[in-house]
Order: sequence, then structure tokens, then C-alpha cells
Amino acid sequence: QWTANDYSVIYDANGGTGEQTDSTVYHIGDTVTVLDEETMTYNGYTFAGWNTAANGSGTTYSPAATFTMGSADVVLFAQWNLL
Repeated sequence: QWTANDYSVIYDANGGTGEQTDSTVYHIGDTVTVLDEETMTYNGYTFAGWNTAANGSGTTYSPAATFTMGSADVVLFAQWNLL
């Protein structure tokens, strides 16, 4: 018997406050739809999207963008623009 590996998408406020939670359990090959910032805020900044690296050097995603789940959890870091 085989058991599917379960993976998550974790949304990190990256210096901001609040949270965005994706409670969906994903498997390899599933399509993930990127969520918006929900209750995340950062005083003096506006939300600019998500990135796979905290410093913005990874892959950038806008809310409602999609990607295919790989074989590991994915952390998306909020990106912020100074007002």
C-alpha cells in the first residue's frame, strides 16, 4: 500500500503582522492558487505580492497566480513596498 505525501503552503508575513492560512493539503502535481494577504499588514508599507525568498530574490507570485506543487512544503514570503 502507498500513502500520498502531504504538503503545505505556508504564508509568512515577512516583518508584517497578521496571518494568511491555507489549510489545504496538497500532493505532488496539485495546482496551488496563491492567496491574497488576508489580514497581513506592515505599518508604512503596502503589500506587493509573494516570493519564495524573504529578500525577494526567488520566484514572485501575485494573488490568484497558480503553480504546481512539488515534493516539499512551500513558504511564500510577503513582499512589501514602502509607502
